[in-house]
Amino acid sequence: MLSSLARLARCTRLPTQHRLPVHPAQISIQTVRRYNNYPRGPPRYVRFGESESPGGGGGGGRNPWDMRNWDRPTKIMAGIGAFAVVYYVSHLEQVPETGRWRFMDISPKYEALLAETAHQQLLHEFKGKVLPPNHPLTRHIRRVVERILEANGLGTLEAPEIHTRLKSRKDIWSGEPDLPPDVGGSNRQWHLFVVNDDRVVNAMASFGDIVVFTGILPVAKDENGLAAVLGHEIGHAVARHASERYSSAKVFILLATILDVIGIPFSSILAQLLFELPNSRAQEMEADKIGLRLSARACYDPEAVPQMFVRLGQLERATSGRHIDFLATHPASEKRSKALREMLPEAYAAQAASPMCGSTADHMAQFRDTWLGVLDPDRMSEVRW
Repeated sequence: MLSSLARLARCTRLPTQHRLPVHPAQISIQTVRRYNNYPRGPPRYVRFGESESPGGGGGGGRNPWDMRNWDRPTKIMAGIGAFAVVYYVSHLEQVPETGRWRFMDISPKYEALLAETAHQQLLHEFKGKVLPPNHPLTRHIRRVVERILEANGLGTLEAPEIHTRLKSRKDIWSGEPDLPPDVGGSNRQWHLFVVNDDRVVNAMASFGDIVVFTGILPVAKDENGLAAVLGHEIGHAVARHASERYSSAKVFILLATILDVIGIPFSSILAQLLFELPNSRAQEMEADKIGLRLSARACYDPEAVPQMFVRLGQLERATSGRHIDFLATHPASEKRSKALREMLPEAYAAQAASPMCGSTADHMAQFRDTWLGVLDPDRMSEVRW
């Protein structure tokens, strides 16, 4: 009992602590920061609906544009996308004849290989259907082709009997080996196939091969109309449209692969409507413009070019009905004819500047002066040809 009282007495003698009120001015800044749960820094404006997390943008403060927060698959896809963009931009070029920008990534050697393959396919496809070199239609078409090629410095036609046999790769192009086959210049050799098929109203030219179906001749009517058709088709080859389409196909394959990896379905129909068909129509209009210049420099009547497309438009309406431009590979013939008529002044200027047309005019003037020096101008109508 006494020991318990003694311990209690010792406890009562301990100094007591009194809690006195603390004035707010006496609270230090360190004490406030010690109990502050908010991040340091200036006040931040938060828009309505935006997360107030320190990183902003939601997602627990993870910035989706910060590469440090990306996982490995995302980094790989971003790297592939960046490489694709750089590769695409670095292979853009302008068509020399029109200035249109396009993607082209085919090397000259590979383009020559494509040309060889296409030539061999034509030989196999039209075997037994090609008219002989001495046929009147072949000679007629050959004369127009040679005139267009010569006037524009595009090369020459091969000997008539050469393209009937298979040729090695070295024999196909006689121009410089480092040049694409469609821009081989005056050293280039072209191949002409006149296919005896009246049901096909068409002609084509690519990689140095010119194919003319006999069904196009009634629509062409004469040499001027035939020059309009051939100028357009040769314009496709000069602008290297076949190689451009091949380059674009690789872009679609890469795009479809990337979309498939990230889980987005690739719509081939949508790609065709939004890119392939518009690009095809642009190439047709470009070939029209180039072909008008080519035939005009060869001294053919530029007016025959829009007239040719008027006849083609009449044939289209008679055979296929209404033309829906958005769903077609070729623009409407009426639209092409109107655009060509607007370019006629340029074509006539190119014709006047052509050395071939100048020499032709000089010969005609000399011929006229010779006849006028012998005959009475008032009696010229009496001359029988």
